[in-house]
Amino acid sequence: MLVGFADEWFTFLPAGLFESLRADLGLTYAQAGLVLAGLSLGGIVGLVFEAAADYVSRRWLATLGALAYGGAMIAFGLGDGFWPLFAAAFVWGAASDAFIHGCEVALVDLAGDALPKALARSNAWSAVGDLLAPLVIAAAALAGLDWRWLFVGGGGLMLAYGGWLASYRFPPPSPPEAHASPFAGLLAVVADTRVLLLAAIMGLYALLDEPLVAFLIAFLEAQGHDPAWAVTLPLGLLIGGLAGFGVAEHLAERVTPRRLLAPTTSFMALALPAMLFGPPIVVVAAGFGFGVTGAIFYTALQGVILTLRPGQAGSTGAVVSAVGLAGAAFPGLVGAVSDAHGLAAGLLLYAAVPALVLGLTAALRIRGA
Repeated sequence: MLVGFADEWFTFLPAGLFESLRADLGLTYAQAGLVLAGLSLGGIVGLVFEAAADYVSRRWLATLGALAYGGAMIAFGLGDGFWPLFAAAFVWGAASDAFIHGCEVALVDLAGDALPKALARSNAWSAVGDLLAPLVIAAAALAGLDWRWLFVGGGGLMLAYGGWLASYRFPPPSPPEAHASPFAGLLAVVADTRVLLLAAIMGLYALLDEPLVAFLIAFLEAQGHDPAWAVTLPLGLLIGGLAGFGVAEHLAERVTPRRLLAPTTSFMALALPAMLFGPPIVVVAAGFGFGVTGAIFYTALQGVILTLRPGQAGSTGAVVSAVGLAGAAFPGLVGAVSDAHGLAAGLLLYAAVPALVLGLTAALRIRGA
């Protein structure tokens, strides 16, 4: 249940420290955007770990992932240029897939019919981690602490987490007999058009994560806001997410996940532009609304994906992640547009994403998923 807490806390750090590390290392916005994208690109390797969660020991998958995660964080904190940071981010992203999905697939087996409620609670812990990260960054900025210490210290904590995971017993994998072969099981998932639609939706929604916050913080700083203040403005988004997961847990007993997708996406399409381009009070208010609905949407989507093909949660997740990798370079594109035309132009690309998600959600309903 705490895996999301740890991951969201630490993966926010590159986004929250985006402008500081960019200026300190002399990176362009495009290079800094690609460093953020490295976390997603690591998912190319992470796909193997994700699918393996249906067949191998979840405990060792999660444990070894956590240890590699911690080592990559330390390497990131010690990096002195674009390529060291990009390489560390790539390993970090791959390790996070092993760490997260080893625990997540085990949770599917442990929770059974109570999975939607368990996911909402697990995601609430993730939101706490997301909320803690900018507070830690703001406190470090006020204390004059160098950004590198946050990565090195976080890496040490993750190494300790890996040792903790190794002491727990996880449910063993139990793939369905019809797909005892990992390759055959994966082919069956790929042939399911519902999975591909869900993958496209998740891939687009995943764009609205830490890199979006990173560019928003940079935009606020470019408008003259103090860095410590700018990093706290998106707190409305994070607090809204925490509240939204609480609402999602309440709704889990009353509404099926599929019925929540369209209305939450519609609200996100209205709230995101206001959060990006409004005055400070609107940034906070719209961010809160976006956070609430985004949390409900994500929990519902996650529940649909993990239960769509019983016994193949890991393989289904791997296919979803593979399709989502098409958007891994999106922060780099936003960075290039920002270099050429300004940060406001780059943020416009993000503003268009919820509308695309809404169209795909409609197509998913037509497919009966």
